[in-house]
Amino acid sequence: MHMSEWPLTAFTILAQMAVGGFIVLGFVQVLARSKHDTRTIDRVSDPALYALGPIMVAALCASVFHLGDIFNSPNALRNPITSPLSREIWFGVGFAALGFAYAFVQWKRWFTPLIRQVLAIITALWGIGFIWIMSSVYLLPTVPSWNHWTTPAQFYMTSALLGTLAIATAFAAHPYMRNSRILRLAERIVPRGKTDPTDDTKAASLVRTCLNWFGVATVLLLPLEIIIVLFNYGRPAGVNPPVEDFTMTGMVIRLVLLVIGAGLMGMFLIKMTRSQTVNKGLLTRSNAILALVTISYILVIVSEVIGRFMFYGSMDRIGI
Repeated sequence: MHMSEWPLTAFTILAQMAVGGFIVLGFVQVLARSKHDTRTIDRVSDPALYALGPIMVAALCASVFHLGDIFNSPNALRNPITSPLSREIWFGVGFAALGFAYAFVQWKRWFTPLIRQVLAIITALWGIGFIWIMSSVYLLPTVPSWNHWTTPAQFYMTSALLGTLAIATAFAAHPYMRNSRILRLAERIVPRGKTDPTDDTKAASLVRTCLNWFGVATVLLLPLEIIIVLFNYGRPAGVNPPVEDFTMTGMVIRLVLLVIGAGLMGMFLIKMTRSQTVNKGLLTRSNAILALVTISYILVIVSEVIGRFMFYGSMDRIGI
């Protein structure tokens, strides 16, 4: 893989992770309301929300380096009507701006919970559109290996899988994150809105339930990811050779990491969280669960990076 593709790999994977994580948090906010109050949900989900910001900022920074001379980057914004690349950047910046706006009003507790929820829905829908715009950049008739339904399918699947694992890691690290030095420093710089006290037992129950469902989600997403991967790389070769030679070793390593990270560890997470007694135990730094989720997260990230390298290496341009 050429070094020039590293910024693209980092941008697409990190941006898709940020979008997926935001949408997963949206599901938590909506589905958890049947059993938990808003204060408890905000207490658990807010640290994860604030962690998504640096991920999206890193993605946008990586995209700049792909343009060669970073001083030419403003030129990429000039033609969103006809340029898919320009639309991709505009949608990426728009998602980052909407996400920042939502995080800020959530931090300050401005407006009513309903208005904040409407802003979150707009941000999530914009993020879904952003992934589609991102995938449309690669739907080129002159590159048959990319011009296929598996390209947007892979991007959306990466968003769902990495987004779920990113939020699972944040929830498992909740006892560390909620009182972290970074959040305390942020509160000194930008005073936080008034928050009512919450019950530790309720928060522990929410964390345990969410981690259980995150494990279920990764196990269910795994076969869909494998089907897309096999369907994409099982197609006949094009008339021209790809930029990089396809290696079965890379495919095997990718699938093994994916199965271990999303499948086996997802099942272990389900088993561990269901065996937990609903008390304060899960809020007192469960190192085993945090280690399990973190390792799963890392393995799947490595698998997705390998897959993205194979994606860019499969380019088989035809025509003039």
